[in-house]
Amino acid sequence: MLWTLLLGLVAALLRTGNLAAAAQTANAIHRDPEIGLVFTSNFALYKSDGRGITYRIAVPDTAQQYTAYDAIIQMVVPNDVGWAGLSWGGSMPRSPLLVAWRGSSNNVVLSSRMASGHIQPTEYPGAHYTLFQTGTRSNATHWQFTALCRGCTAWQAPGSASARYLNRRGGNRLAMAYSPTRPASANSPSSAIAIHQVHAYWSHDFAQAANADFEAVVQRLMSS
Repeated sequence: MLWTLLLGLVAALLRTGNLAAAAQTANAIHRDPEIGLVFTSNFALYKSDGRGITYRIAVPDTAQQYTAYDAIIQMVVPNDVGWAGLSWGGSMPRSPLLVAWRGSSNNVVLSSRMASGHIQPTEYPGAHYTLFQTGTRSNATHWQFTALCRGCTAWQAPGSASARYLNRRGGNRLAMAYSPTRPASANSPSSAIAIHQVHAYWSHDFAQAANADFEAVVQRLMSS
């Protein structure tokens, strides 16, 4: 009976395009031996059959409160996903957005964007992503990327009187979005994208994602 009720809840949420109540696992610790960092990881459903996107974040333990700091984002995405999105501010409007998809040569395309409202987001130069070869791959079922972001943990949206900072020592509300439709121009980071079918929110724990050797690992990944 309980399992039937849970499936019904997820199905209902999928019909509304909002998986906020059933989207994620609790923050899990992911120790990545290939990258050499500890991530906190959350799994966000986009299908009632259990398919979902994994979002992992690692940050430096030297970051101070109310300052900008770098972050590494790693995502594991099923092949049927047209594009996958992450909002660093926990909502679509006025937050740095990462939109990721596979290009025409099975390459990963990362697009930094921001939206003033619930409209097509445009390119956002305030956040910059560096894709690492290490930790980026694909197979018959999934593709994965690992990237450094500068400008994702602190920003000032156009028209805002104050800056916003992500808390390195606690939880931050993040959001995801999913569409089954691939962007029109597969290899262009500025390509138009279809409206998302599913979105979800969760509190991502940055405290347990802190790494003492973050900068040294970034330098190694940059040179590999």
